Amino acid sequence: MNMTGREKLRKPCRWCSERALVTALLLVLGGCATGVATKPDIVKEEPVMQQGTTVNRFTDGRLGFALNEAEMLSEELQKQFNDGVNLFLAKDYDASIEQFDDVIEQAPDISAPHVDIAMAYRNIDRPELAEDHLNAALQLVPGHPVASQEYGLLLSGAGRFLQARDIYEQSLEVFPEYLPLRKNLGILCDLYLRDLECALEQYLVYAKFNPEDEYVQLWISELQLRLGQ
Repeated sequence: MNMTGREKLRKPCRWCSERALVTALLLVLGGCATGVATKPDIVKEEPVMQQGTTVNRFTDGRLGFALNEAEMLSEELQKQFNDGVNLFLAKDYDASIEQFDDVIEQAPDISAPHVDIAMAYRNIDRPELAEDHLNAALQLVPGHPVASQEYGLLLSGAGRFLQARDIYEQSLEVFPEYLPLRKNLGILCDLYLRDLECALEQYLVYAKFNPEDEYVQLWISELQLRLGQ
């Protein structure tokens, strides 16, 4: 099927996956979606499924959270994980897989290496292995935002659009502030599921916190026109 230039622009894109890798690294190091909490009284700590992992959510009006797993990795394994990330960014996917695989073997309850090895497998065209590791990450941290982002892209690329929507929506129930998921869910509903109301809803939430994204503002205007709003 031929796509217009606008449709190509709005297609779920690979930059989302590359960005997710950096986010996964931040998650292991205790980073967050929109900033770093600097005062203990502005976050609310919530446990997640596996022992030792917590979600810290901002309570000062900012939109963000931190998924903390760093204390579950030894210094040696943290270095090995970082080496894997650097190899991935250098596009040495086979070598990065070896690094991530070793980390997973020694620390199977850490979700981030599963996410990153999945992205490496996707880049060497092994989607079945990528899917296995994304499912593992979601078993460890239900609704894991970065795993869900990557999984949704993988499913969309395989034409499994309804499954991708389910993954996005399940994650947003747990992490409603993770805006990349909202943008990709909007794209999915807009271009592939033809659910214009869903697309508009997600774009509006995304645009509220990213008003500088001119493309999304344009898509909102187009959808409102088509829906007679």
